[in-house]
Amino acid sequence: MLCGGIIVTSNVNCSAMENDARYTHIVRVRDPERRQERLGRSEDDKRVDVTAFVGMPEAYSAVASEFVESALSVINAAPITRRRYYHRDRVRAPDDKMPLQPYPDAVNPVYDRDVIVPFVILPRPDAVESWSASNEARALGWMSDGNSVKNRGSVYGRTVIFEAGKRSKNPKSLPASPFETNIPSWDLYAPENDTTFFLELGKMVVTPNYDSPGRILMDHSGDLHLGEKEGAKLLGEIVTVPPYLQNSRLRWASIGGSSNARRFLAYSLLDGNGARRTEISEEAGTSSWISPYVRPLVCDRHQPRIKQHDALLLPTPMGWPPTLKAQERTRLDESAHEEWCLDDWFPAQKDACWVIREAEDSKPLQESFLLMPASEKSDRPVFFIALFAETEPKQLVKELAALYKVSPDKALNSPETMARLQALYEKIRDFPLDK
Repeated sequence: MLCGGIIVTSNVNCSAMENDARYTHIVRVRDPERRQERLGRSEDDKRVDVTAFVGMPEAYSAVASEFVESALSVINAAPITRRRYYHRDRVRAPDDKMPLQPYPDAVNPVYDRDVIVPFVILPRPDAVESWSASNEARALGWMSDGNSVKNRGSVYGRTVIFEAGKRSKNPKSLPASPFETNIPSWDLYAPENDTTFFLELGKMVVTPNYDSPGRILMDHSGDLHLGEKEGAKLLGEIVTVPPYLQNSRLRWASIGGSSNARRFLAYSLLDGNGARRTEISEEAGTSSWISPYVRPLVCDRHQPRIKQHDALLLPTPMGWPPTLKAQERTRLDESAHEEWCLDDWFPAQKDACWVIREAEDSKPLQESFLLMPASEKSDRPVFFIALFAETEPKQLVKELAALYKVSPDKALNSPETMARLQALYEKIRDFPLDK
């Protein structure tokens, strides 16, 4: 149905969308990897990342950080590092500053330096649910799971996965791009060039559109005629909403149709897209019909898909101003982005620490990834580490020791060490988040 000009599923509260001004407070998406610039001093590298705790009590974040840092110190291992590259434009001649082909359609990786791979600490779902439903959190603007997707408001991400019908037209859209970029080769996807890219891809990361009469908010998924006679068949819809606008890690997510959607807390890990993996001269898609900008990720333990599309690759929430005038005034990012995320399967597992490694075919700025538990043996380079904070000390020490390939016995056999870790663990476990 239509809601303020937007095609939405039937469970969306239209009045909440039309009267919501959250888009005026959204923080512009930045690239945490800073792939188009050199980094500063190595002294600024962090060993622990607490961005998933933004908007939660500082004392809670502090004890979680202290617990993890203490666990790392007892196994006495040096920080894990990785080789870091950034893109530098190639120019036509020394006196010509115009790039030969801009990023992300082309890439020119330049080695910067080795960087520390931080432990990104994650609060468990029960903790986020308790906090987001508390009076203090609601006063700060947190949204709880109960109404986040139903009343998604003006900040959300939306992906539709479909099977095109006879009436479906290739939408005027672009593939999701890396953070802080857009797609320079936009003409490859323009409907006037008779492209069928999205119809064959069967996936569209939806963005705001103001081409309608009166310049009111629409979206280009209307070109697919979803659910209409001889229109596209909706195979799946993915919606993400930030529980708290300033928190770039946590996402309330919904996957499925309007009546049988699976809802859960998702954790953003890293950008799902990078530099283009095929030449512009080649066809717009790939043989498997995955966007040429996607950084592939394989998880042998858990890899849910809708058709060929990964259900761990979630749309990044973006601002949806109600009019073109509001969009021009706020100057929000209009490009679609996606993030590799953990879904509700991961915190339900025994493993607490998960590692993203570079696969054998990975290239600088055109990475391919492997997601696996920290305890799984592998010689592939580590690119990213995620760790659930509320984990019993004995298990945490064992997993960290396996990651660093050292023995956990000294720590486990020390009553003083384990008592100190147990006390910190209980502070996290018993922290009063529901007041």
